[in-house]
Amino acid sequence: MPKKYDTIIIGAGISGLLTALALCKEKKNVLVIEKSDHLGGNCRTYEIDGYHIDTGPHAITSIHNGPLKILMDKYFSVLPKFVPIGSYYARWQNKLQEIPLTLIQLSYFNILSKRDRILMAGTMIDAIANSSINKNILEKSVYDYIKNYNFSIKSIKFIDALCYFLSGKSMEETPAWRMLGGSGYVDESNQNDESVKKHLQKIIKLAKHDHGSQGYPLGGIQNITSSVLNSIPKNRISFKTNEKALKFIIKRHKITGVQTDKGTYYGDAVVYSGFVKDLPNFTDKFSAKYKANLKKIKQTKSVTLWLGLKNKIPEMSYLGSEVHFDTSTPYWAIPVSNFDSNLAPKNKQLIGFTTVLKEDDSEKQLAKLKHSIFTALPNIKKNIDFEHTQFTVPEKASVTTGVKFPSPKSPIKNLYLVGTDTDMRSMGITRASYSVLEVLRFMKSDGVV
Repeated sequence: MPKKYDTIIIGAGISGLLTALALCKEKKNVLVIEKSDHLGGNCRTYEIDGYHIDTGPHAITSIHNGPLKILMDKYFSVLPKFVPIGSYYARWQNKLQEIPLTLIQLSYFNILSKRDRILMAGTMIDAIANSSINKNILEKSVYDYIKNYNFSIKSIKFIDALCYFLSGKSMEETPAWRMLGGSGYVDESNQNDESVKKHLQKIIKLAKHDHGSQGYPLGGIQNITSSVLNSIPKNRISFKTNEKALKFIIKRHKITGVQTDKGTYYGDAVVYSGFVKDLPNFTDKFSAKYKANLKKIKQTKSVTLWLGLKNKIPEMSYLGSEVHFDTSTPYWAIPVSNFDSNLAPKNKQLIGFTTVLKEDDSEKQLAKLKHSIFTALPNIKKNIDFEHTQFTVPEKASVTTGVKFPSPKSPIKNLYLVGTDTDMRSMGITRASYSVLEVLRFMKSDGVV
C-alpha cells in the first residue's frame, strides 16, 4: 500500500518550502516534489571562482512588519540575518540621486526639470487621493494615468524604468495602483482598510517616508532558504528531487494524489507552487472560463549580469541599489558585496545588473545590457575580474492591467495554489510570503489544517 501524506507540495521554490515549513510545524506530514536537483528556486546562492552569486538580485521588503516576518515569528527555528538595504538611487549620465519618495526629496531631484517635478508632485497627490476615493481609476495603466500631464521624454523614461522593475512590464501595461504599492504609499498587507486614519497615513507619507524595513540577507539569498530548511521538522518532511509531476489524481471532484514520471503519491491535499498557467496540463477538470483566465496571465523574463571587480569602484560605494534609465535598456543594479563583503574575494566587489528580457535573442539583449552598464559606468570595463550571466523568470506572473491572479483555493476540492502568480502584493520573497499566508488561511478555513 503506497504511503499517504497529509499534504503533497509540487515545487520546491521558496513558496513551496515556506508552505512545507508551516504545514510541518502544524503537525502535518508533507511530501515535496521538485523537478530539478536543487531546492529554493530563485531563492538560491551558489559559488563560482570565490564569488557567491544569488539567483537574480534581491531586496527584501517589509522585513520588520511584513508577511515574511509573520512567518518567521511563527514557524522559523533558525532565523536569517538581514542588513539594511539602504537607499534606492536613480542614475542619469553622471548624476546619482535618491529616487524621490517624498515631496521634499522630489523638490531636490534635479535629474528632472523643475517643471516635471511640479507635475510629478501633482500626480502623486492625485493618485494617493484616488487610492481611497475612486480606486477603479487606478486600475488603468500608468501610461493612461499620466498621459495628459505632458511630462518630458526624460521623465517618461524614468517612470517607464520604474514600472519595469516594479511589475516586470512597461508603463503601458503596469496598473497605476502598482506604482503606489511599490513605492510604499499603499499598505498592501491591508488593502481593504478605507478608514480616514488610513487615508491620512497615505498623505503623511508624502512628507515622511521610511524604507528602513527593507534588507539584504547576510550570506546571500540562500540564507533564507537554508533557514527554512533547517527549521522544518525532519520527521515530517520528505523530498523527491529530479522528479517531475505529470498529472493530478482526482476522484469525485476532489484531488487525492499526484502522478510523476517516477511514481504515484497520495495525499489528503495538494498545494501546487508551479506556474499556474500550466495547471490545465495536469487535468482536464477545469472549466473553459477558468482556463481562459489562466491564459491571460503574463510573465516576464530577465537577464542578470553579475560582474566581479578587481577593485571596489567609487561610483558604487554606497549601501543601496540603483536604476539607470539613460539608455534604451534600463537596468537595476545592486552591489551585494557592499552589504556582505564575504560574497566576493577579499578587496573585490560583486555587483548584479538586471534588465527585462525584451529581445527574442537573449544574447542580443545581454549586449544591450552591457552597453547600458558601460555607458553609465565607463570605468568599470577595465576593472572586470569575473562575469556570470543568468536568464530567469523573476516572478511567476507580472502585475498587469486587466489580469487577475487566481485564488489560492482552486475549483478542485483540496487543491490549493501558492506562489508569485497567486498574489499581486509586493514582489519576490515578500509576495511569495503573502501567498503562503493566504493559502494557509484557506486551508485552515476548509479544515485541512
